[in-house]
Amino acid sequence: MHHFARLRAIWMAFYSRDLYRSAASQWAGRGLLYLLLLLAIAWLPSAIRWHAGLTAFAEQSAGTVKQLPTVTIEQGVMHATPPGRHEVRGSDGAIVAIIDDGIDAVPNDMTSGALVVTRREAGVVPARAGERRVWQFTPGMNMTVTPARVSSIIRSLPPILPIVGYALCLAVSFAFRTVQVLVYAAIAQAMGGRAPARLDYPAAMRLAAVAVTPVIVLRTLAWFAPSEPSWYVRWPLAIAITLAYLWFGARSAAAREAVV
Repeated sequence: MHHFARLRAIWMAFYSRDLYRSAASQWAGRGLLYLLLLLAIAWLPSAIRWHAGLTAFAEQSAGTVKQLPTVTIEQGVMHATPPGRHEVRGSDGAIVAIIDDGIDAVPNDMTSGALVVTRREAGVVPARAGERRVWQFTPGMNMTVTPARVSSIIRSLPPILPIVGYALCLAVSFAFRTVQVLVYAAIAQAMGGRAPARLDYPAAMRLAAVAVTPVIVLRTLAWFAPSEPSWYVRWPLAIAITLAYLWFGARSAAAREAVV
C-alpha cells in the first residue's frame, strides 16, 4: 500500500485523490486486507461498550443473586434449599423470578412479568396476557444451580462475551462489506470511463474498499449518538455517500497516474 498503508488511509478516504489513485494502482492484493483492518477498528468501540455494560450488569446483579436459593432438579422434580416460595427482586425492587417448590405448575392467573420455577415447570410470565411461555421438566432432567455458580457465570460474561461478539460481528460485517465491494467495483468500472482509462476489476475493487470507508466511519460514530435515523433513511444516505466517493475515486484514478 506504499505509505498510504498506515492508518492515515482511513481519514484520507474522505478527501484525498492521491489515496484513491494509489489504491487503484498500487494496492494489488491488499484491498480486502485494508477493509478487514478498517472493520476491526470500527468494531472496537462497540466491544468496549459491551464490556462496560456487562461489567455494570454483573455489579448490579450481585444483590439479586444473593437472594437465590439452591435449586436442585432430580428426575424432573425441582427442590429449593431452603424450601418454600422465594421471590427474587432486582435492584429496582421489581420481582424478576419466583421459585416455589410448594406447587407443581405455573399458576394460570399469574401476571408478575417474572421467571417462575415450580416443582415440575418453568415459565416466563409477562405482564401482558397471551404471552406465557411454560416448559415442563423432563423425567430424566437432573441439575443443581447454586447462587455461587450463577454469580460465577455472570462474572465470566464481561471478559468473554465482548470478545465472542466482536469476532462474530467482525466476521459477518466483513462478509457483508465484501459483497458490497464486489457490487460497487462493477459500478466503479462504469464510472472510470472508456478504455484505456477504464479501471480493471481488481483495481475497481480496491477503489471500492476505500470508497466505503466514510460510511463505515460515520456509521461507527452514529452508534454513540442518543438516537439514529431509521433504516429507510440510513441506507439510501449510505448508498448515496458511497456512490459519491466511488465517482470521486474513479475520476481521480482515471485522471492520471498515482502521485505518491
